[in-house]
Amino acid sequence: MVAVEPSTAMHAEAARRRPGSAVRWLDDTMPMLAVTTRLGLSFDLVLVSAVWRHIPSAERDRAFRKLTSLLKPGGLMLLTLRLGDGEDSSVTHPVCSAEMGTPGS
Repeated sequence: MVAVEPSTAMHAEAARRRPGSAVRWLDDTMPMLAVTTRLGLSFDLVLVSAVWRHIPSAERDRAFRKLTSLLKPGGLMLLTLRLGDGEDSSVTHPVCSAEMGTPGS
């Protein structure tokens, strides 16, 4: 399993909670995902959880294309949106489900 996360604090917390885990952590960022792309990996599943609001809207199309390029044929991408203000001091940008082409927003 591969996890992509730019925050060293998140890496440390994951290691603390799951010592000896088989997760391979990559320090990488969207929209480029240069480290991940350079490895030539492809995935059955790409999970993008509560991170979309950290991507400026002008960079989201590129990020989406990069993410889909990491999928194997028939692969699945799950993208969750965290709506509202952030609980921490990180920079966030407005998101809505309509942006993803989903009904009900």
